[in-house]
Amino acid sequence: SLFGAACGYALGLSSVWERVLAPYLLGLQIAPKVAFAPLFIMWFGYNYWPKLLVTVLIVFFPILVNVLQAMKTVDRDLVNLARAYSMSRTAIFWKIEYPASMPALMAGLRIGATLAVIGVTVGELVGGNIGLGFLISYGEGQANTALVFNAIILLTAIGIALYWAVAAIETRVLHYLPRAIR
Repeated sequence: SLFGAACGYALGLSSVWERVLAPYLLGLQIAPKVAFAPLFIMWFGYNYWPKLLVTVLIVFFPILVNVLQAMKTVDRDLVNLARAYSMSRTAIFWKIEYPASMPALMAGLRIGATLAVIGVTVGELVGGNIGLGFLISYGEGQANTALVFNAIILLTAIGIALYWAVAAIETRVLHYLPRAIR
């Protein structure tokens, strides 16, 4: 998430780098992330690295795209006003662009939190020897439907908990935004 946000901000600040890297990022975004899991296992072995890298690939793009889009839609009048008052580029980023991008960043984090569960599970399904993804694969091999369903239920609960955690953080961080009446 942090890597995706940092890349989104960096590309949002430099239109030249965005134009240069956009085709490569688009190609990597379109490529099926699950297909990378066997490669990562061959390269890094049966440890936590393949799971981590698959998860990073899956979570990276929603956050990058959300932050980059938010940086493109920052109110240009505010930025021009800040420049008229001789604010530095760094000050403009921290005082205007970063706060304006927070709702989109939080939306990306919500998506990323649920996708992280998928990434870890895929890594464990393909080449894990521990974890809930491994239990799904093991249960399938043993024709143990109950084990598979229990692992799926636990993964769903973990995904919901992560989503709620991000939503709670979002409520604290974006406390200044008006909420709809519930």
